[in-house]
Amino acid sequence: MGHVLLVTSEMAGRINIMGELARRLEAAGHTAAVASPVDIRERVEALGARYVDIAPPLPPGGPPPSQGTRDLVGRFMAFVRRLGQIRTVTARRNQKIAAANPDLLSTAIETEAPDLVLIDVELPMHIITAAPGTVPVALWTSMLSLWKRPGLPPLGSAIVPGRGVRGSRLGIEGAWVRYRSWKWLRRQRHRVTRLGEDQVSVLRTLAAHTGFPFRREADLHQWLIPCTYRTLPIVSFNAAEFDLPHPVTPTCTYAGPVLPPDGARTHPGIDTREATERLAALYERRASGASQALVYCSFGAWHKGDDRAFLLRILDAVRANPDWDVVVGLGARLDPVSLGEVPSNVHLFDWAPQLEILMNADCAIHHGGISTVNECITTGVPMVVYPFDFMDQPGNGARIEFHGIGEVGDRIHDDAVAIARRIERMLTSREVNEAMTAMQSAFLRYRDEDRAVGFVEQMLAARPGLAEPPHESPASA
Repeated sequence: MGHVLLVTSEMAGRINIMGELARRLEAAGHTAAVASPVDIRERVEALGARYVDIAPPLPPGGPPPSQGTRDLVGRFMAFVRRLGQIRTVTARRNQKIAAANPDLLSTAIETEAPDLVLIDVELPMHIITAAPGTVPVALWTSMLSLWKRPGLPPLGSAIVPGRGVRGSRLGIEGAWVRYRSWKWLRRQRHRVTRLGEDQVSVLRTLAAHTGFPFRREADLHQWLIPCTYRTLPIVSFNAAEFDLPHPVTPTCTYAGPVLPPDGARTHPGIDTREATERLAALYERRASGASQALVYCSFGAWHKGDDRAFLLRILDAVRANPDWDVVVGLGARLDPVSLGEVPSNVHLFDWAPQLEILMNADCAIHHGGISTVNECITTGVPMVVYPFDFMDQPGNGARIEFHGIGEVGDRIHDDAVAIARRIERMLTSREVNEAMTAMQSAFLRYRDEDRAVGFVEQMLAARPGLAEPPHESPASA
C-alpha cells in the first residue's frame, strides 16, 4: 500500500476529481491527501479528503487590485516606465517565483513522505520543483490528447477529421502550423512586453534553481500553454474512446473520468434545501409523464461575460415547447432579474447540482467544458453544445460531433427556431441515442475496472521520474 499526494488547481471540476480519486485510493487500502497552491481546504474537506496546505500567504492587504483594461496609450506608457527595469530581470524573476512559493510543495513532500506525487499538468512551477526530487512524480489532466499526433487537430480546434478541406490531412497539418506559429509569436511578444518576466523565462530560472532539465524535458511546441513534458508519465482522466482516433502518446495513459458513482456531492457554503425541493418536484413530473422531457442548460461559472442575449434565445426556443421542463443553472454568471419574464416551463437556479440533474435529464445544453461533457456521457445524456472560443471547448465539441453523441451549435447565428430543432433532434434521434449508449458503456468500463486507481498503483510499482525521452517508431511518430 502507498501514500499519494494529489496536487490540483482551484477549478471546481478538478477539485472534484482529486477528491473522488482520494476516496477511491483510501477504499483500495492506500492513503491520500489533496494539496493546492490556492486555499481550497473547505471544498476538499467537504469531499471527505484530507487537505495539505501549499498555498502561499496573500500579501498584506490581500491580492493586488485589478488594473482593468487600459487603452493603447496607457499600456505604452506603462511599458516605457518599465524599461528601466531591464537590469533587474533576474531579481524580478526570482520575486515572481518567491510570490508563488512552489517550495511549499517541497516542504509538504518532506512532511507527508508520499510514495508518489500526482500533479495537475497545468501547474508548471510545482512540476519543475517536485520532479527533480527523490519522490516519484506523475502528471494528470482531465483533458484529452495535448499533443500533435497523426490525424489529430489541436485540442482547441473545432476541426472534425474527415469533414471538408479543414478535416483533411493537409488541413489538419495547416491547423498545427497556424497554432504553433501563433504560440511562438505569443511567446516572443511576452518576452519583450514583460521585459524578461514572461512565464517561460520565469520557469527556466526556476528550473536552474531546482535542477530540472527544462531544455530537454519541456516541450513548448504542443497545444498546452506553456508546455508539456517529454518523459514524465501523465494520466488523462478521460476515455480514449471519446478522443479522436490517433496513436496515443507513449507517456500518456487514459484512465477514464473520475466521478462519484452515485452522483452525490457535498456543496460547502451553499444552502441546498430550496433547490433540492424544487428539483425533486421536477423529477417527479418527468417520472410521471407530466412533462415529456427534462432539459438541463448551463454554461459554467468560469466565463463572466454578459451572455444574456444568447440565453434569451434559448428561453424563446423552449417557450414554444411547453411540454419540456428546462432547468437553467446560472452559475452566478447572470442576475435572474435581467432575463425578464421567463416561460413557466423554465426553472432558474443560481446554483444547480449538475451531476444529480443530469442523472434525471433527457438532454443538456452547455458550453463544452470537459467536466460537463464527461458527466453527460457518464449519465447517457445527449448534448447540444455551444462552445466559447476557449481552451479545449471547441475540440470537445468536435469530438461530440465526430462520435455522433450530440450537436455543436452556432452561438452567434442560431436563432430560437434552430436551437429548438437541435434540442428536438437530441430528444428523438435513435442514432444519437445508440451512439451515446455505446459511449456511456465505454466510460462505465473505466469506472467498473477502477483504472484510475490502477494507474496510481502502476506508478507506485514503477517509481516514475525524469528519464531519457521515449523512443518512437516511425509508424507512431
